[in-house]
Amino acid sequence: MAWVYTHAGSEAIIDDLAARRCAAALEIPVRGTLGLVLVAKRRGEIASARTVLNQLRQAGMYLSDAVMNRALRLVGE
Repeated sequence: MAWVYTHAGSEAIIDDLAARRCAAALEIPVRGTLGLVLVAKRRGEIASARTVLNQLRQAGMYLSDAVMNRALRLVGE
């Protein structure tokens, strides 16, 4: 977060809720893992957001069905 704080136009990549709250208090822009996957899909850098999100779930990332389905709808999957 310190680097992002001193470099305007940057984003911190954070999934941890406490760290997100700290970033918000400092007005530091944040993007999480889910957001990165959606950006990659929109840019054509990955073929399937669903595949990547399923792999992340298998690796232990918690993502509810409702959140996953909403995210996939946002990228047309």
